[in-house]
Amino acid sequence: MTFEQILLNEPAKLVDEAFAQLTGTLKSVWKETRGKKSVVAGHMDQMAKRLDEVYAIHPEFARDGMSVCGHRIPSLDRMLRKAKTLENKVKPPFSVYIHGDFNVDNIIYDPAEKRINFIDLHRSRHMDYVQDVSVFMVSNYRLQIMDKQLRRRILALARDFHAFAAKFAGKAGDDTFEFRLALGLARSFATSTRFILDKSMARAMYLRARYLIERAVETDPAGAAGFKLPIEEIFCD
Repeated sequence: MTFEQILLNEPAKLVDEAFAQLTGTLKSVWKETRGKKSVVAGHMDQMAKRLDEVYAIHPEFARDGMSVCGHRIPSLDRMLRKAKTLENKVKPPFSVYIHGDFNVDNIIYDPAEKRINFIDLHRSRHMDYVQDVSVFMVSNYRLQIMDKQLRRRILALARDFHAFAAKFAGKAGDDTFEFRLALGLARSFATSTRFILDKSMARAMYLRARYLIERAVETDPAGAAGFKLPIEEIFCD
């Protein structure tokens, strides 16, 4: 079964079992493939390349020149340029071998063998692991499930995955993990809206992307190690 199928249809016990196997597998892969070379993910470039597709579906996101009580609100495009400069200054301390398209439907779990398998690996390469972390978290968020109880399960799993990755980062001495993840999440939230026709959900995702980039561009690169993400607020029901 895909991880998505398990998450949406199976008992909590199997979800927990699959999650434990997933995080254990990732921890092993990240440790065994860790290299000293720093590889910047380029989240802002990735986002910029997909914005035309986003605006084609949601033209309201492309508005510029807005102001609130005399305070001018910069366009997303303008903030991207600032964020890109920061991203190139705050580099990951190492790289690992990543999946490259780490969505919940690209993860297969076999309960009989208690084994995780990955599919659709054509984008796999050595990269900042934040790329996979952000994609996985947002691929959970963007599941268009409105049932309250199930929605809470989905968002709780995204928060648990963040806790797992943050713990790995702490042990690995990666003190700018949260800052880089903010940019990764912003990229994933914004670009994923091109697949979301529900205007309410798309808007929630777009506003999260803007908020994260705004927080990032306000950060001095020298203080990136102290950056903290409000995960509980971003992944709330």
